[in-house]
Amino acid sequence: MIRDYAKEPKVGVIVPRQPRFAIILVASTLALTTVLIIALISLKPDHKVEDDIVVPILPIEKPKPTLTEKTTTPDFTYSVILKQTEVKPAHVKVYESTPKDPTKKTNHVLQVASFKSERDAKELQSKLIKKKLANVQVTQSTAESGSIWFRVMVGPFQNRSMLNKAQDVLVQMNFSPLERKY
Repeated sequence: MIRDYAKEPKVGVIVPRQPRFAIILVASTLALTTVLIIALISLKPDHKVEDDIVVPILPIEKPKPTLTEKTTTPDFTYSVILKQTEVKPAHVKVYESTPKDPTKKTNHVLQVASFKSERDAKELQSKLIKKKLANVQVTQSTAESGSIWFRVMVGPFQNRSMLNKAQDVLVQMNFSPLERKY
């Protein structure tokens, strides 16, 4: 037998009803409280204070001022001191700007790398020339131990700005160039 669960009434479901008793109880409590408050406000006090009782008021003695010698202190305020003093600044020469010579070459070069083999140094030299770096040179030097090293140098540069631009290009190529005097 097939049962239709969609149309079957649900058992145990509580339908919420209006709690009329609770509403009536709250409304009557509010009304009773309001009436009680109005009644208390409208009451006038009927008790009287007897006028026959006299409480003596004693005069309060004021302390007599004692005479003390007043010492006069000088007035040390900032405005008074400032008016009394005069500050003279030290004489300083006027700054004169010296013009820069744009044609002056710097005496710094950048050492990009050092290699044991001349072939590796020449390969790096060709890569740097393709990046349009000026004056790329490979120099040979002998270390104190007697080993031969091939240094890849860039420069000297016309000015500091061109040196900084070359450093930026080398850093982008993952090199850490060493700045050296020429």
